Amino acid sequence: MIEISPSGINLFLTCPYAFRLKYIDKIEITQQESNFLITGKLVHKTLELYFKHKIENKTSDLKPSDYLKLATEDFKHLNYFQLDEVVEEADHYLNVYNSVAQQLKPLSSEEYFELELSDNILLRGVIDLIVKEGKGRALIDFKTTRNQVKDNHKYTLQLSLYSLTNKADAYYLHYITPTHIQIKEIKPIDKNLLNDIVKDIEKSIKFGVFAPAGLGIACNNCLYKKVCKYSEIK
Repeated sequence: MIEISPSGINLFLTCPYAFRLKYIDKIEITQQESNFLITGKLVHKTLELYFKHKIENKTSDLKPSDYLKLATEDFKHLNYFQLDEVVEEADHYLNVYNSVAQQLKPLSSEEYFELELSDNILLRGVIDLIVKEGKGRALIDFKTTRNQVKDNHKYTLQLSLYSLTNKADAYYLHYITPTHIQIKEIKPIDKNLLNDIVKDIEKSIKFGVFAPAGLGIACNNCLYKKVCKYSEIK
């Protein structure tokens, strides 16, 4: 059985051959993380600590940024100047999100799940947050961004796959920007379409056919272009 994440299914839809390199050939590509990517991870870790404490202690006057120092323990491998920069930026994002965070009623934070999509495919993932919303439950995924918020099909597919766990009744993206919070509700795509995607992956695995999505410009941002035989075609 192949174990994949929602990002793995997105990778298959972007380029089946890149999917093969990662999940069939087991080629791991290490990429140097930008400071902003690290900032996003630090924000996620801090919010995880905040909401888990809020679940355990129903009444608390603490705010998300109060957990930032504790969260940095997982980032001690960074040099002093890099850590100082990402902590400063993370603190800013957390303060922007503070008013929203304090209104939420968390039920679970960073919840791991496994779901068999078929006999051959196991979906694995971690749900950022599930909160109480009215008489139901809402699933929230955090996205930190410096840019203008735009629709992203990858995020729609991600939350659509999360919906298969039946852990929530509504699904939201919480975009945390330098100036404001933008909340976008995601309506999961039709389950029949999700099943078709899974069948396509199974078919590729069964017959060993993983066609490249494109050449030239299509490969420029691919992590696997240095090990992809098709990228040599100019």
